[in-house]
Amino acid sequence: RTSANVVRAPAPLASEEEDAESWRAREQEQHKKLSIIVGGIVLAAPLLAGALCKWYYPDVQLVKTFQRPKVHRGFSAEDVRRHLQNHTFLHVGALHRSGANLVWEGLHRHPRISGHSHKEHTDHRVKPHVSMYKHEGLKLQNVYPKYGLDHARHHKFRKWIGQVAKWIPLVDETIVPWVRLREGVGRFALNPDHHLDEATPLVSEQSQIDLFNQWALFWDLDRPVLMENSPTNMVISPFLHRLWGLGVEASPARFIFLRRHPIVAAMSTKRAGGKSVDDLSIADLVEHWLATEDRLAKDLSQYFEMNAATQGQGPGRDRTYRVISLETLVQTPRRIFDDLVSWLGLPPSKEAAEAFEASVQADPNAKYFKHYCMYLMKGGDKHVQAHAHLVSQFGERVRAVEPTYDLALVPEMCKKTLIDGKPAVEPSEADLESEMEAEGLEPV
Repeated sequence: RTSANVVRAPAPLASEEEDAESWRAREQEQHKKLSIIVGGIVLAAPLLAGALCKWYYPDVQLVKTFQRPKVHRGFSAEDVRRHLQNHTFLHVGALHRSGANLVWEGLHRHPRISGHSHKEHTDHRVKPHVSMYKHEGLKLQNVYPKYGLDHARHHKFRKWIGQVAKWIPLVDETIVPWVRLREGVGRFALNPDHHLDEATPLVSEQSQIDLFNQWALFWDLDRPVLMENSPTNMVISPFLHRLWGLGVEASPARFIFLRRHPIVAAMSTKRAGGKSVDDLSIADLVEHWLATEDRLAKDLSQYFEMNAATQGQGPGRDRTYRVISLETLVQTPRRIFDDLVSWLGLPPSKEAAEAFEASVQADPNAKYFKHYCMYLMKGGDKHVQAHAHLVSQFGERVRAVEPTYDLALVPEMCKKTLIDGKPAVEPSEADLESEMEAEGLEPV
């Protein structure tokens, strides 16, 4: 009987088993060597990078790379008190796009005035932040609230929630206040809680020490006048004045407040603000302008003027603040600059005054009035009715702040701007003289 042929795999030879085992051993050895090489590279990379950085930047302390940037100058309470006695603290305040940066840059050129900027003692890693924040002291501290002007991540979400809530029936801002966002550009002064006066608990010795140390990182303390610029100075000036006055005979704080025609300021903010203000109308921004001016007027009358009367100071040059319109400033930039320098008790600087005069546009409002006038002329009844509503709603209040800002005269301004080519808001020489005398400035 013949059995079926069965194909069987040949049994592995002993030599083949030895070769396979040897191959596996060599492979494991190669993986081990490769792991050692990769691990060595990973460990050596930081050392190599540090060596290259030290070669390219020999003056940089590499240990700072692994530490957070310094946010406190480290002065003691006694040190701060000594600086308060030897410096003047100048705060510039204005709504966005109203001339604050123009004045800040001009005064910063004076050799005796120091504004916030990158200094030798400042960590080089924060230099980009100083420029990005437009040298605003508000964003270089954490002592008092920023009122949404730092535009944190939740700002856009809250703005979106408010936009959606507007479409919900029976939901009104008078009933549900959070429907309307009241923080950030074009909004922060609408919140009644966004105001710091002299009685706030933030007025304390610790706040004074912390705020000075945080701002001192960006000041040249060898200069007698230390300058800071923030939009919120329009609503927190009593707090700053009282804070710097703690522990000294008289507060060393001084203030310059600037204003601009509300329609022009609104249009300029709309243009520069981007998505942060794309949901705001001209009327919304004019309302915010008025809220800011109303708050400032109360602070000036209820705090500064009463404080000056208590100390026996009269009106004019003894006052601790100046209120200047951008329209007046562009008419006589050299005169106003020189008198501000004199008001601060500093010697004149010809170079700084000439540079400031050269930086001032002849009529920075012209292009915005032209655009607004074109809306009225070619936009149809919708824009005409919107302006009429603006005049009826805010006209008297705006005129009470500044008589030359008469919203009802905008059609006449349009004629001057589009046809005659004249400045829309043009103070007369008599107006300039009277305004400067009222502000304590000396006509020349």
